[in-house]
This record gives sequence, structure tokens and C-alpha cells, in this order.
Amino acid sequence: MQKLPAAALIILLTSFSAFAHREDYIDETLVFQTVEKGAIEPEYWFDIGHRPDRDFNRHNLALEYGITDHLMIDGRLTVDNPDNARANLNSARLETRFRFTEEGDWPVDVAFSAEMNTRRLENGQYQYGLEPRLVLSKDFAKINFTLNVAEELPVNRGAPGVELASGARYDVTKLFRFGSELKYDVHERGGAVIPQIWLAFPRDITFKAGYSKGFDQNREDFVRFVSRWSFSSAIFRASSRVHFCSAKRLSIL
Repeated sequence: MQKLPAAALIILLTSFSAFAHREDYIDETLVFQTVEKGAIEPEYWFDIGHRPDRDFNRHNLALEYGITDHLMIDGRLTVDNPDNARANLNSARLETRFRFTEEGDWPVDVAFSAEMNTRRLENGQYQYGLEPRLVLSKDFAKINFTLNVAEELPVNRGAPGVELASGARYDVTKLFRFGSELKYDVHERGGAVIPQIWLAFPRDITFKAGYSKGFDQNREDFVRFVSRWSFSSAIFRASSRVHFCSAKRLSIL
């Protein structure tokens, strides 16, 4: 069996920890920080909860990619009750986020997000929309405060609206963090409170969990579990070089 070159082995081991960034909150609050250039972060969410008419479970798949150190894209797909006949596409989005400076350069960190999305309405029809968003963030030692101001611009149905989402997080240790979100939809006059925790393990593996308590007429209460992995596209380049070198050595032999 061919041994990995030392340089390739180092790349494979260190690339998992070289691209960490401050984790988004588990619901609608986006953080200021973006993933670094070449970083890839897949994420899976699982929700189990209750709406006024029935219980539900929900699966979410997301993927983030760093185009530059200050610009990223984020895609997410959500499916309701995939294990029975009432399964349906709940929502989907494609978001891009740009931050203007490095964290702490300005008195308040500023980023901008633009999103295309679709979501399933109660009548079964889908609403398509655009959502520009301003992200404001401030750190005080181990505490982070973040505010999102988003404008919802429906394309095919519905009325424009403004959604506010805010979050606070306290980093107890490198491993354990806790915090909460508060979101409010001005048009629908409803929102939710979402207390949550983070467990940030080495090699950029993070687990998050939280409970969302809605306070609008069509509220849904649910528990959310999130797992995220972070790695670099350098893994693929290193792996390709290793396989190429191994094949070349075998052909020579």
C-alpha cells in the first residue's frame, strides 16, 4: 500500500480546522461572518413539532460555499413529512452574503444578504420572492449580538413585508455556547422565541439544538437539531494529487 506524502497528509488533517467561521443561529438570524474562500459547509437540520392542526416533522439540507473571503453563497431545501403521503416541498432558498470588512474593524460589523426563495402557503400554492437583508453585528468579549432587517418582496402573490430577526450568543467555552433568537414579521404580526445551544467540536463539526415557540395565530412550535461539517476544497485537490502520484508510481512499477 502506497504511503501518503507528508505534505498531502498535513493538508488533509489541517484543512478541517482552517476554515471555521462564526455559526449562524439556528433559525432566521444570519451572522456577519462568511465562510472563507474555498470552504464548503454542508448542514442538516431535523425539526419535530406541532402546528394548530397537526404534528409534523421536517428535514432541511443546506450547503454553504465561500467564493471569496468576503463573499459566499448558501442554498437550502426543506421537505415536510417525507415519510408519509402528505410529504411536500416546504421551502427553498438561494442566498448570497457579502461582508464589507473584517470582524471588529468598524464599531458595528455590517454585511448584506440577498436571497431568492419559495415557500408553500397554507392553501398549497407556492409563493416566490426576493429578500434583501441588512446584517448588523457586535461582539462584547464572549457575547455576540446580531440584528437582521429583511424586506420580503413577493413576486407572484402576497404583500411586501418587513421581518426582524435578532440573536444573542454567549461563548462559555470553545466547545459550549448558548443563546437565543427573537424574530418578528411586521406584516403577519407574529414571530417566535428560539433558545438554543451550540457544541463546537474540533475539526469544525458543530451540533446545535433549540426550541422555537411561536406567538402568532398560525404558530408552529418545534424542536430543531442541526449538524454541520466544514471542510476545504483543498481536500479534493490534495486527494487528486495523491491518487495521481499513486497511479504514476504503480505504472512505473
